[in-house]
Amino acid sequence: MCCYLIIKLGAIGDVAMATTMASELRRANPSARLTWVVGSAAKPLLQAMGIVDEIITANEEAILHGSLAQKMRAVWSVWRSLGRRKFDVCLIPYRDWRYHILRAGVHCKEVRSFRHGRWLIPGRYHGFEYARLALGKDSAADTYIALPPAQSIPCAIPCVDENTPDILLTPGSPSPSASDRMRQWPLDSYVQLARMLCEKGQTVGIVGIDKTGKLEEAFQDLPVVSFINRTTISELLQILKQAKLLVTHDAGTMHLMEICGGPCVALFGPTLASEKLFPAPKNIALQSPVSLACMPCYDGKTYAACNHRRCMHNITPEHVLQVICTHMEKLSHTDDAGEKS
Repeated sequence: MCCYLIIKLGAIGDVAMATTMASELRRANPSARLTWVVGSAAKPLLQAMGIVDEIITANEEAILHGSLAQKMRAVWSVWRSLGRRKFDVCLIPYRDWRYHILRAGVHCKEVRSFRHGRWLIPGRYHGFEYARLALGKDSAADTYIALPPAQSIPCAIPCVDENTPDILLTPGSPSPSASDRMRQWPLDSYVQLARMLCEKGQTVGIVGIDKTGKLEEAFQDLPVVSFINRTTISELLQILKQAKLLVTHDAGTMHLMEICGGPCVALFGPTLASEKLFPAPKNIALQSPVSLACMPCYDGKTYAACNHRRCMHNITPEHVLQVICTHMEKLSHTDDAGEKS
């Protein structure tokens, strides 16, 4: 039996894309034992998916930004959980050398990471790149690795509500981090889109997390169903499975919808859609209709210094509504054709 150690922390969206490592390893070697070191925020996702054998939690904030004492405690906690075990392969999909500290004391026959010229191929969906690393096919740049269908991923998710709205929106917090703010579509645009969808007779819901309490206020005059701060990861996955379409900017919910196998209309500006959105007919990527020389400005670590975010403001609710209507009609015809066949 092959034993794999995966060290991948990060936000929920990053971990969601990285689950292709586990799914591809399972497909190649069903008896493999997988241990995953993950941050506390994304741990519930791995638990809900049930795709690894062991989950070890690491305090990523302390490791990267804490005091020396905090760093030492966080690293020691991982070392203690891993002990001095032996693994056949250790996967560390990072360029940052600090993540390699977490495997100190562990004996690994082989270590694979995005270092020494093995970085992500620009423009390719990151989920494919993670899988390529996991399978050890770093030189096979032309190998296309498909994401397994959601039905093959075991999910212990309770039923939430049979009346989930057809269209879900992920507006994002009114007070986001600097990184999230750059990717967000304006809140007013989400509200306008929700209003137009409701006027067309569509049922609309909003999902996400908001610590300010102001997000729901923006939609209070509209007949939308709010799941803001009301769901666990497992419940959110169930809601996404029941919805007909998700509309979002580049956020973690976009990747969760891919795990659930549902369609998505995603809005991009500073990030590259081909790297973040799974390439499939059911997914639509929208970017500014006005070509901007600064797009995309994200280089994998930082964004350009930008206050106006014109790339996101140029995407109008009217345009998004038109794309939604066309895409849902196309999806409906595809479903009808599938049922007849």
